[in-house]
Order: sequence, then structure tokens, then C-alpha cells
Amino acid sequence: MNRVILFDLGSQDPEGAAAFYSKVFDWKIGEPNWDYWPVTTGLNKLPGIDGGITRAPKDISQRVQVTIQVDAIEESISSAIENGAKLDLDIMDFGEFYLAYLFDPQGIRFGLIQHK
Repeated sequence: MNRVILFDLGSQDPEGAAAFYSKVFDWKIGEPNWDYWPVTTGLNKLPGIDGGITRAPKDISQRVQVTIQVDAIEESISSAIENGAKLDLDIMDFGEFYLAYLFDPQGIRFGLIQHK
């Protein structure tokens, strides 16, 4: 079974979004890297996931997206496409992990991540 391991909140004002979620929910916001602010939502011993806040593309005012951890990203992409998904961003190598983005048949964007 493949689990959702993080979320991304996309915003045209990621600094403002970071301030809001930090103040309202006491989330810990890390230093940005590649226009991505890592978010810690709680203690690891409690249920829940962490995520991040990203700068949304100019044509999208906001979005919520999940990223699913997989064992074999190429196989997962193939299976998703065979079942109606469309590839958005092909596999990218970030050193410690591979990442890709797809749209499901309903148009919902999601990420796949494979740790090395």
C-alpha cells in the first residue's frame, strides 16, 4: 500500500500563507528552498503528516496537493497512465529522491515520490 506522506499548499503569497498557518495552528515553518517552505504540523508520535507551502504558478491562485510515496516511480507512473492519468512533470532527480507529478482522470494533480 502506498501512503500519502506530505501535502503541498500552493499560494501566490507563500510567505503570507506560512504566517497564517504558523499563527493559527502553531505549525513550524522552515526556511524556503526552491520556493518550498517545509511545514511541521505536530509531533511525530501523533497521527498526521507534514508538508509544505509552495509558490503557486501564476495561472493558479491556490491549490492543495498530496504526494504519495511509492517503491517504483516508473511503474507507478505507467499504472496511473494506463488507468487514465496524465503526466504533468516527468521524473525529476532531487538527489535523495525522485519526484513526478500527474493529473488523475478527474483533473486532480498529485505527486509521486520514490526515496533512493
